[in-house]
Amino acid sequence: MQRSSWKLEPSLERTCKTHYGEQGLIEAPRIENILTREFRRRYHTHGVGISDPVGIEWLSLMQHYGAPTRLLDVTYSFFIAAYFAMEKPCEKSSSHAIWAIRTGWVKEGIRLLSDGVNDTDYLKNEQNERQWESQKSFFESLLHLRAPSIEEHTKLSRNNPPCAFPVNGMRLNERATVQQGAFLCPGNVTQPFEDNLKRLKGFDNPENVVKIIIPGKLRVEALERLHAMNINRAALFPGLEGFAASLGIYHPLAFSSGQNS
Repeated sequence: MQRSSWKLEPSLERTCKTHYGEQGLIEAPRIENILTREFRRRYHTHGVGISDPVGIEWLSLMQHYGAPTRLLDVTYSFFIAAYFAMEKPCEKSSSHAIWAIRTGWVKEGIRLLSDGVNDTDYLKNEQNERQWESQKSFFESLLHLRAPSIEEHTKLSRNNPPCAFPVNGMRLNERATVQQGAFLCPGNVTQPFEDNLKRLKGFDNPENVVKIIIPGKLRVEALERLHAMNINRAALFPGLEGFAASLGIYHPLAFSSGQNS
């Protein structure tokens, strides 16, 4: 996280607050419904990504291409998380932060939403075809994708219990694979993500959630060490765009002390 004072906020939450103020989350189900519908209507015209997306894949694709969603990007790699936390500079008197969340603990959030979902194979750990079919059904129920109207979708979404849980699709794109990425998903988008997370029993236990603070003055040294491990934007965002962007963040020939081109 670029600033240690920043909250854990998915892009949908930030968008609602930008347009409607601090109380804007009450509009989140309506906005989510409209944006998801518009994305699904036009996705096929671009000929990119996964063919015939289902369930969580829709939100995953929206997140991948920059649309506001309820998903929060996470990674299984501490070092990749450290890179993203420090990629953009902050004042040396300020600090960066890494949030570490125990996967086994946060999976308990799924159980708070499993009532009414017939197939609960999604609660299992293994990622297989049967579990994937269950996950599709689970997300259709959670997101109320079959609601007959925006009004009904909004009403149902507001009644979801607040919680948070990890998700990922069966089919991963190249970026998610390289970044060892996954998502955390809030159960109720009308409440802040952190409030959803705090509703899980054990939130105050440091074995489940810990916030690691990194002083801003250590950023350059940390990026240098991560670069030596091949953790940089060029590697994490395959292609020319990622490589070009990496040149302005850290390059040993340009930014190491005492080096000349």
